[in-house]
Amino acid sequence: MQFEKQVEIQAPREKVWNFIWDVDQFIACVPGCKEAKTVEEGKRYSATMVEKVGPFKVEFPTTIEVLEREELSRIKAQASGADNKIGSRMKLDLEVKLREEDNKTVLQFIAGVDILGKLAALGHGIIKRKADQVLDEFAQAVKKRLEGDS
Repeated sequence: MQFEKQVEIQAPREKVWNFIWDVDQFIACVPGCKEAKTVEEGKRYSATMVEKVGPFKVEFPTTIEVLEREELSRIKAQASGADNKIGSRMKLDLEVKLREEDNKTVLQFIAGVDILGKLAALGHGIIKRKADQVLDEFAQAVKKRLEGDS
């Protein structure tokens, strides 16, 4: 499943970029993220994602790896995790792009999500709606944080 979201933030690109790399602040914007920590600065992180999807409450201990990084403009990362209680796995390919436009920053998220196991049995529609909702909430939380402390 592919997802794409774009949000305009009334803040300079450098401020948005620094925010993305401030793990504690950034993760606080991710719905369902219970905890996150830096394993290797700028390269590898771990997090625990907790979400209710259909009848399931899933808990994915997740590893996030930064694959590519272009200063102030682009990050490519991959996250994967498994919930052994319900027998499901998740893989996320994420690209984050930043561009400055008329004194604001356009932040774009492009995500490819693969769900395997029992959770996948819920069907494409339910999972897509949930992922869309989470991405929306996340984009709005980032916007609110960055515009709120200017």
